[in-house]
Parts: sequence; structure tokens; C-alpha cells
Amino acid sequence: MLTAAVVALLATGGLGMSAAASPTAPPTAVVSAAAYQPSAEEIATWPWLDQSKTPEQRAQLLVDAMNEDQLVHMLHGYSSLIGTRLKPGGPPSIGYIRAIPELRIPALVMSDGPSGLRNGEKATALPAPITQAASFNKDLAYAYGKTIGQDAADRGQDLIFGPGFNLARNPQAGRTFEYFGEDPFLAGSMAAANTRGLQDTGIMATLKNYVANNQETNRTLNNSQVDDRTLHEIYEMPFRIAIQQAEPAAVMCAYNKINGKTACGSKETLIDDLRNLHGFGGFVVTDYPAAWSPTDIKNGLNVELPGSFWTTKSQINRAVSKGQMTWDDVRGRVKETLVQMFRFKMFDHPWDEKEADRARTITEVPPERGNAVAQRAVEEGAVLMKNDGMLPIGTTLEGKSVSRVLIVGSGAKKPMSGGGSSNVTSPVASDSAIDALKKRLGPEIEVAYHSEWDPVGIKREAAKADYVIVFATQISTELIDRPNLDFLPHIHNAVSAAAKGNANTVVVVQAGGPVLMPWLDKVRGVLNVFYPGQAAGEATARLLTGEVNPSGRLPQTFPATNSQFPANTRAQFPGAKAGFEARYTEGIMMGYRWYETLGQKPAFPFGFGLSYTTFDVSEPSLAAASGSATEPVKVSVTVRNTGDRAGAVAPQVYVKKPERAGLQTPAKELVAFDKVTLAPGEERTLTMSVEALQLSVWNTATQAYEVPAGTFVFSAGLDVASTKGAASYRVK
Repeated sequence: MLTAAVVALLATGGLGMSAAASPTAPPTAVVSAAAYQPSAEEIATWPWLDQSKTPEQRAQLLVDAMNEDQLVHMLHGYSSLIGTRLKPGGPPSIGYIRAIPELRIPALVMSDGPSGLRNGEKATALPAPITQAASFNKDLAYAYGKTIGQDAADRGQDLIFGPGFNLARNPQAGRTFEYFGEDPFLAGSMAAANTRGLQDTGIMATLKNYVANNQETNRTLNNSQVDDRTLHEIYEMPFRIAIQQAEPAAVMCAYNKINGKTACGSKETLIDDLRNLHGFGGFVVTDYPAAWSPTDIKNGLNVELPGSFWTTKSQINRAVSKGQMTWDDVRGRVKETLVQMFRFKMFDHPWDEKEADRARTITEVPPERGNAVAQRAVEEGAVLMKNDGMLPIGTTLEGKSVSRVLIVGSGAKKPMSGGGSSNVTSPVASDSAIDALKKRLGPEIEVAYHSEWDPVGIKREAAKADYVIVFATQISTELIDRPNLDFLPHIHNAVSAAAKGNANTVVVVQAGGPVLMPWLDKVRGVLNVFYPGQAAGEATARLLTGEVNPSGRLPQTFPATNSQFPANTRAQFPGAKAGFEARYTEGIMMGYRWYETLGQKPAFPFGFGLSYTTFDVSEPSLAAASGSATEPVKVSVTVRNTGDRAGAVAPQVYVKKPERAGLQTPAKELVAFDKVTLAPGEERTLTMSVEALQLSVWNTATQAYEVPAGTFVFSAGLDVASTKGAASYRVK
């Protein structure tokens, strides 16, 4: 949401006190929403306070009582990019709709939150959201979302802008670290779990950014030209999954256009698809700013942010007078917002007359509460990409005692993090990997440090060490797509120098997505921890020393070159017409679908990840050989730990859908996954349900998801490139 327009808006001084200038908010003891019951007199005055009625009934009563000014008031919010408060001592926010005291409508307080609560104040700095997808563990994604929700509740929030989970169409995209990889099923499943965790704390979640928002270059004006099947089968699919499994309160529409229509003003995507097709029942807010017309309200938008550029009373009246929309359109949109406010019990708190808002408890975020989840997310999401036997490290190496270890790179002192709306300020200092490793290796081993900017010195010092650990960092950020997949030259030079000075070199990667590793065959191990957040040092040390066995899997393919990926022409990414028209001509062959169907061999395939033990996955077996188009398919695989350490494994099930004239289907599509921890020698059979939606294709003629008749072929494995089996299932 970082735009020049927002920065200009901040300069007006009309958005209240900045977070930096705000006084510390004192804790306020209030009656909880669950315990509060309005009096008969209150209900007589404001009948929508009657908690015995449904959210829909209460919202209708309120809308019927609102005048035009009050309706317009609910169509837009006020915002600050760096964080603001409604008033001194009030809740911090990135955006808010002011209260309407005469109707007892509380303020709606909103903040960023893809990787932690972000509003200019301190909160748990979780590792990059991509670690959730890399964990292949929905329970972790739930805990991740719950941690953000707990922090938000402490700070008096109502809604979080997150999770973000646009698909990684191109590995150069600047926000790959903030999203859940390249597969619609994996992304949708993780977003659903994250949303459930967040909303179980009483805080609203916002799925973002809808839809086909897959690049930062010219993102405010770019036109995503995407065919009907690809739009529904790939880019809308994760939203559909999350909506159906988690019922999110809100969706944030994107800056870009979709086939010539703005994402925040397209009836086709906001009403026909989002509401009618996917069943979304919440409200839609804009990115900052992404509205283009007052008629966006008619076309499905509920709340304009970061101000009222298009939703002032005069703008709405002008559109109504021209016959472009009606006041009933406005009432319908306002009701959708209010339904969610009632659903999340925002009206069910005592009213604070002094603050002219509902009573809110505002307390400091406990510094250590979220640390366990922050650490767990790194440990479950880290991907061991290479290990020739050197890892895990310890006080001996191949039978010899270790006396000196060299650590290279500032990421060992302060971990790299992604930029933009995911840049959270932690209440605790990020722990240092150097300190954590020293603690584990003991005082008898010297742990030396060297800057990554001095290759000559690195090579010299590496020769004096028993082994070397290089922290290779690469920045990704909102607003900017990466020009290529290379590390910066000084990082490449640092790794190469270390490997020349010492053959026993391991690399810890801190990056937001795929990177090229031209030195891969010269180092003995690579551990990818993405952006590891506030628990970086402890988690990284535990992974390197084997206290934790790595179990992450790549949620995104790592190409072998700077051009080996779909959407690799300029017309596709960042787009033709000087980057303002992104042509999605790769269609459904996005991500690993492209590699597998075209026979391309990447550096590391989707789903890949090593362990300090070994596993075997059986061919899949099916509970039935055929069934109807609406029945789920039960697929079983047996996994066995064939090594000598306990470890977690994430078996994956893929399908080849039937083809027919005019309907090409990818060679493999992920339709099920699970994660289980096994002791050495332990074996377990896992049965996974593949729902009809995962077997469907989008029928452009009927405008519906349909499971085609024919034979579906299932395979299973530990990554997409090493599957086995061909279990056939026929849909009649």
C-alpha cells in the first residue's frame, strides 16, 4: 500500500497524530463483549444493539435508520502509511472509519498484518509469510494467524489487512516473500488456515490483493490481460478456497486492472465472481488508493481507502443524479460492512461516552508471547536445499575436533526482512545467529566473524577455520520487482571466496523467493530460512546443529537460469506497452505446471526439501476406482522414515486431469498434502480427501467449475519432480 498518493495524503496533516508522536496508551479495564448486555432503554433507542437478533437483522435495522450523510460516512476511511491514532491514547492504526456516536456505530480500526501487526508500533515480527507455505502445515498457518490476531486484540484493533496470497506468477515479483507460493491449492489452504487463526481471536481478516495482482512494476496502472479460464482456475482459485473454508470478513481489491476494468470497480470480479460465484459475504476495501469512480460502490466496492477521493457526498449524488447508481446501491454496500461488524461483535461492548467510541482495552504486546510461534515458523518452513553430509554441524567434523568456525555476513547479526506492509517492529531484539551458535558450540570453539564485503579477507580467514557458514542475503520489497534472480555481486563474491578458502562451507540463505546459486557445487550445504523474523538466531542455530530436523518444502520452483520460468517475455512480465499491459499468455501453465508439462528441469522443483533423515513415499492407492463428479476421492499413501533420526515429512499428491479437444490440462497439479512426524523406522498410512473442486476445470461456456468426465491419474511423492504411481480414477 505504499504509494506517492498516500505519502502526499500524510503531508496534509489531516489524519491525526502519528504513531511516533503518540503517547503510550494506558491500559483500560472494560467489560468484555461476551459479558456486556445493553439495557432495555439502549435497545429501545438503538434497536440494532439487540444481541438476540442475527447480524443481518441488526445491520438492516441500522441501515434503515441511517441518513445519506451517515451512509456516505461508511463508504471511506482515513489512513496513515506509517501509523496513526484516532486520538491521543486511542488505538494505533493504518486505517480507520470514524465512529458515528449518535447511532452507536463504533470506529472500525484497521492495520497491516501479513507478517505481524504493523501500524508504527511494536508487535511480534514473524518470519516472512512464505514460511507458512513452505511448512506445508496448516496447523502452523493457523498459529501464525492467531499470533497476529492476539497482538491486534491487545492494541484495540478490529481488522487486519492480511493474509496476502497472490500467486507467484513470476519469481522476480517483489512480494513473493509475502505470499504463499505458486500453487492455488497450497496458497488457498494456507490462507484459509491463517484466516481461521486470526478470526478466532475476534479480529477480522482481509484476503488480499484481489485479483491477478502479481507484480509491483506499474502496479497502480497495470492491466492484467488474463483469459477467462486462467483467471478462474488459477488466480481466483486460492481466494475461492479461503472464502469457502474460512469465511473471511473482508477482501482488499487491487490496484491493477483486469482485462481493462479496475480491480476495485469490476462488477465481473467483485460481484459476479467474488460474491455470487465464490460465496463471499463480507466487505471489500481498496488498496491505498485503488478506487477510480463513485460507481465502484455499485460494482462491489464497500470502503474506499485511504480517503474519500471518489466517495464524497457530492460524488455519490452526482452519480445518482446521472442514473449511474442509486442510494439503494449505497445501502446494500453499507449493510455488507455492518453485517461483519455485528458478526465480530463490535457493537457488543460498552459505549465510552468520553471517547465517543466503543470501550477498548489497549495494552502492550507481551514481548515473548509470540516468540514461540515465530521460532516454530522458521523451523518448520526452512528448506534444506543441499547437504553432502556436513550438516548438522557440531563440535566435531568428520571425526576431527573443531577449534575454529568462521561466520560471514551481516545476516548472522541482524536478519534480512522484506520491505513494505510486512515490515514489523518487534518488541524484542532479534536474536543473533552468532550468539546462538556460540552458546551451542561452547567456549572451547572460537567463533569468528567477517564482513561479506571483503572477499580477500574472507578467503584468508576461511583457510584458518574448520568450517565456514556464510549468510547470503537478498532484499525483496513491496513497490519494486527484482531485476533478476541473482544475489548482489558482493554476496556471490563472499560465498565464492569462502568456498575457495575452505571446502567445508555452508550457506544460509535469507531471501524472499527463488535465487540463483552459481556456487552451489562448491559448497557443502545450503539452508534456506527465507526472512526469519525476530526468532532468527535461535531457530537458525537449532536447524544448523540438528536440534531441529529441517522439514520445509519449496512452495515455489527455483529456476536454473534468469529466464527459465513461465511469463519470461517482456510482454508477459512486466508487460507490453512500457510495462502497463501484462499479458498472461502462459495461461494455466504457471509455476511447476509449466516445468512439468514442457519437460523443463529447474534447479529445485516445487515441493522439494531435504532432511537429516530419509523418507520413502509409496505409490498412491484409491478407495474406489470410479465415482460421480461431485464425490471426493480418497487417496492413501504410506510414508516411512528410512533413516536414523526423527523427522517430519510432507507427502504430496498430484493429479493429471483428462484432456479433450480444446481443453489442455497440466501434467501434474497438487490436489492434496499432509505433514507427519515419524520416528526412525516408523511407517504410517495417510488418507487424504481430494474434493471435487481440486479436480475441476473452468468451463468458459457454462461459466462454472466442472469436473470433466474421464480418467484422472494420481501420483505421489516428496516433490513434484519425483512422484511415482499412476492410480486411475474414472469420473462417469
